Amino acid sequence: MDLDPRPPTALGVVHGYGLAGAGSNLWTRAILRALARGGHTVHAVCQESRPERYDFVSKAVAYDADGTPRVLFEREAAGPGAVTIHRPDLDVLPTFVRPSTPSDYVVYIPDLDDDAVEGYLARNAAVLAAVAREHDVAGWVVNHTVLMAAAAQRARQRGGAPYGVLPHGSAIEYVVKKEERSRRLADEALAGAARVFALNGEMEGRIRDVFGDVPGLEAKMGRMPVGTDTSVFELVERADRAATVEVIAGVVGGAERGRPADQTDQLHGRLAALGDGPSDADVLAALQADYPRSAPDADLEQKLRAVDWDAARTVVYVGRLIAAKGPADLVLAFPRVAARHPGAVLLVAGTGGLREGLEALVWALAEGRGDLVRQLVRLGGALEGQGGLDAEPFFGGQGLLGGMDDAAFDAYVETARQSMGPGSVVFTGFLDHDALGPLYGLADAGAFPSVVREASPLVVPESAAAGVLPVGPDVGGMGDSLRTLARGLPEPARPLLLARAGAEHRVADLADRLGRALDRPREYAADLRREAEARFDWRAIADRLAEALAAMADG
Repeated sequence: MDLDPRPPTALGVVHGYGLAGAGSNLWTRAILRALARGGHTVHAVCQESRPERYDFVSKAVAYDADGTPRVLFEREAAGPGAVTIHRPDLDVLPTFVRPSTPSDYVVYIPDLDDDAVEGYLARNAAVLAAVAREHDVAGWVVNHTVLMAAAAQRARQRGGAPYGVLPHGSAIEYVVKKEERSRRLADEALAGAARVFALNGEMEGRIRDVFGDVPGLEAKMGRMPVGTDTSVFELVERADRAATVEVIAGVVGGAERGRPADQTDQLHGRLAALGDGPSDADVLAALQADYPRSAPDADLEQKLRAVDWDAARTVVYVGRLIAAKGPADLVLAFPRVAARHPGAVLLVAGTGGLREGLEALVWALAEGRGDLVRQLVRLGGALEGQGGLDAEPFFGGQGLLGGMDDAAFDAYVETARQSMGPGSVVFTGFLDHDALGPLYGLADAGAFPSVVREASPLVVPESAAAGVLPVGPDVGGMGDSLRTLARGLPEPARPLLLARAGAEHRVADLADRLGRALDRPREYAADLRREAEARFDWRAIADRLAEALAAMADG
């Protein structure tokens, strides 16, 4: 039998979702751009709904339920390489968290029946096998341990390309650990993988802990670190911040908008009408709101222009607005930051079911409503509504309030009332990365207080690339990334990055680290930028990945 002498010529990237947003979406978008800039031919199987908006995409193809391809567009590549997007049409989109609004299409994986999961895997496996055959794909890198890794395994079994799996924390923590079906699929996918890539040392340890019984796992483990495109971020001088706001306004100017401008006043009105001693049901009912979540707020520009950028010391949070990411800890810490730095502003960029709960907490603090502060902290994750994985308390908030007697709590609430005004916390709604880049430039410090063990948080290199000192808990990949960054910073900066992870320390440490960072804002901006370029830039990571995928074709 004659063998095809042609070596594989393309690289493959697999992602079950779109390219917009943060987390693994951002990882995929960034690595595709870097591979294209490096001159590689790349085929990506994903669910990006608007591939034309990415200049590194030269072609997009959709696949009907029976696998029939439809070319959506084709254009000349913008750089030396080329990326083709392949999008299977689906009946359901499985996700790692429950959507805040019930949906027949977007469904939390443990809520899916077996037929729905099998249908999803079959469609994706068929496309992966067909693309690999037609385009000589050397190997795939697959985000997450479920479910697309299982699809890549099935494609491989029918003669498709070899694959490596790049686990991220969300699939492991929110799905694999919660249901046996996903655990089984993940084990089988890792057993069939040619490589297993760990984002960092913490994630490497977590993979061993969860999947240590998978045959051959240790022999195929390697590092594929998280990175950032440092060209997206700039060091913004204070005098240039007002102009940077106009850059953001230009980016979002034509975008669909989310939360209407009057919803904040309406929420405050409902909270004020609750009176003293409302029931939990009444509080939760007051937080109900209906608007497009994955879009910037309608009055984003107005809110940003209202900030005194010449004087305000600013902190930025970027991430999902869910209890697991810890934004409530930051809100609870901010009265002490604002008391130390009058006029300080917290910028909160992201979307999620906790948005209204966080706004209620800000209002209760600013109004001196200690009773409502206690109630909101006790309700915790239940404030997320149907999007919350667990109705658990805010651990940091419980630790803060539990360590105070009545006099200390009253003093804390009075500090909040005196130090926090209507513009102290600015919620932006969802921002795509074109707007997040300049938004980081408006900040003096970044706070990323995740409760769960993040695999390798992208916010750390992003923040550093913008010259913004990141602060986060010493836990999981967050601690690993912050310690890596700290090694290259001047000695006085190093203690500012890490907060203790224990519930009794989280809020107090956040307030302390952020307050001290704002004492001398942007002092370490140039050092942070230098370290981001040296340790976290995507170009070097893309070269490493290309070598690993090409080697898969050689066995």
